Amino acid sequence: MKSKRRALAALRWLALAPALLALAPVAAHAADLRQGSDVTIPAGSTVADDLYASGGTVHVNGTIAGSLIAAGGTVDVSGTVQHDVMVAGGTVTISGPVTGTVRVVGGNLRLSGTIGEDLVAAGGTIDVAPGTAIGRDLVLAGGRATVAGQVGRDLTAGAGTLDLSGSVARNVKADVTNLHLENGASIGGNLDYGSDNVAQIDSGATVTGTVTHSPAQFTHQPSAAQRALDTFTGWIRLVVGLFALGLLVLLPFGAFGRRAADAIGSDPLRSAGLGMALLIGVPIAALVVFVLGLLVGGWPLALAALALLAIGVAVGYVLAAVFVGRAAFRLLRTEAHPLLDLLVGLVVLTAVGLIPILGGVVDVAAVVLGLGALTLTLFRSWRGPATAAPAVPPAPGTPLPA
Repeated sequence: MKSKRRALAALRWLALAPALLALAPVAAHAADLRQGSDVTIPAGSTVADDLYASGGTVHVNGTIAGSLIAAGGTVDVSGTVQHDVMVAGGTVTISGPVTGTVRVVGGNLRLSGTIGEDLVAAGGTIDVAPGTAIGRDLVLAGGRATVAGQVGRDLTAGAGTLDLSGSVARNVKADVTNLHLENGASIGGNLDYGSDNVAQIDSGATVTGTVTHSPAQFTHQPSAAQRALDTFTGWIRLVVGLFALGLLVLLPFGAFGRRAADAIGSDPLRSAGLGMALLIGVPIAALVVFVLGLLVGGWPLALAALALLAIGVAVGYVLAAVFVGRAAFRLLRTEAHPLLDLLVGLVVLTAVGLIPILGGVVDVAAVVLGLGALTLTLFRSWRGPATAAPAVPPAPGTPLPA
């Protein structure tokens, strides 16, 4: 009884976690939210907080005292941002000074301003124009990248074609198809590039350190033996990790875990329906709560709900493994320790999971049934045993049984 009370108490605190997170002060995360077909911060104006902007076009010509988070078909930032910038868009242009770090993803990217810290960019085409000054590191991934500005520390790139005509204070490490160091390009440290083609280095380009050429990493295909070894190693790590999670479930909550695993076999339809409803419904509800929470407060509740769902998915898979292990031993007409049930079930489920298509179906079924059985057993434990109906006294004159 004491262990049951401890389990229920722990589960109650777990259930209260979203509410506790929702009470976190949202004033510390104040933000200015703007959306529409055209969002414009005019020149001369100042947004005192972080700015969250989304629209067909987003133009930031004024000053953002906090960070800028923006998404749109076209995003143009010519004003000043005093903290960080995070932008996603079809066409993105950043020409104004940014004090912090810029993280940007899009189809066509052009950067021509001053960036105090790092620039992380991913896009179809990336143009770091002349006059751009990056205080620290440049990290980019794209189809074609042109770097004509100044990089204060290191350049790391993965691209189809990389044209470098600017200066990099320290090292360049790139995995590319084609690399071209144009006249005027300057690398203060080493150039280490992976490519199937030899880099074109013009006579007017300088590399202070060493130049190292190796095969392109993204085109290197591991051997069949290496792939088999990697698969086996990953499978062992998965089994060990899930077994460790199972220990955390079965050791303190052994009776509860066994009841939840048995619920998969005793009530499979209800477990499957409840598990599927949670897998589909919780992310949708969390998205709605998150959007509303940005406007009225309480958005951490959505993140907490997703975190609890992730925990429930992992624990549900473990419970499904316990069910499979117990079923296997029952077929052998024997009983085993719950931890041995767990180990055998994990080996079987994860091994089947390696089979293409069938493995995915089995994994989804295990998660759905396990999550539903976990929730169903938790509800039953919370509700407690059914109260016996009060005895109805016999009618007057009714003879008592002998």
